[in-house]
Amino acid sequence: GGQFKREVMVDGQSHLLLIREEGGAPDAKFASWADAVIFVFSLENESSFEEVTQLHALLSGYRGASEVALALVGTQGELGTWEPPHGDGDGDSPRLTPMLPPDKISSSNPRVIEDARAQALCGDMKRCLYYETCATYGLNVDR
Repeated sequence: GGQFKREVMVDGQSHLLLIREEGGAPDAKFASWADAVIFVFSLENESSFEEVTQLHALLSGYRGASEVALALVGTQGELGTWEPPHGDGDGDSPRLTPMLPPDKISSSNPRVIEDARAQALCGDMKRCLYYETCATYGLNVDR
């Protein structure tokens, strides 16, 4: 995992995001620290979707579902990593860029997780937003 900072403007106010990239199951320390969690899965990989369900259940065991803001993100292409932040600490916000291989949904590699199923999981999670991303077309990459 990695740790990143990014300044964003919301309703005209500046907010500093402290982002931790985690691999694996959340523990009590992570659950107490996090204000928001982004769960990412591959649209063509059933096991990645099932893992998100399991990770959410573990997180919920440490904190109530309504205590943490959640986002569920379905990606086209196998899951990649985040590019390390750039900059020399001079106050410029680092740019986080999702590093995903070319989109893989095709007739030979079909979409497995349909939108309705992902939306239903998001609804079950409470306080959750759902996005699909496509690096090739730039769909929801900067959100």
